[in-house]
Amino acid sequence: MKKLLCTLYLLSASLIALPLTLAEDVVIEDLDAPDATITYVTLAWNPNPEQNILGYNVYYGLVSGSYFRLVTVTETTAAIGVKGNKTRYFAVTAFDANGLESDLSEEVHWP
Repeated sequence: MKKLLCTLYLLSASLIALPLTLAEDVVIEDLDAPDATITYVTLAWNPNPEQNILGYNVYYGLVSGSYFRLVTVTETTAAIGVKGNKTRYFAVTAFDANGLESDLSEEVHWP
């Protein structure tokens, strides 16, 4: 079976900080600073062009290239709360109705 999913490209220009609270945010905790301020960032990417895409997996890590799955979304944006000021790295994949998952997108980071 040929893996047809296209690799996604995060739009690094779309990674922005918003000083507001959103209702359904995912927050990445900072165990070293549990009372740190939360900065809300929005990740945005181009939709995968294939017709049978069910959604996107958003991954994050504290080290470049090493990720944990954070959240699954159906849109091409994700609002993420980041607690503290440690650098977080993000990448996205698309998945289809057959359970195939694309390669990771290019990485972006905050801050």
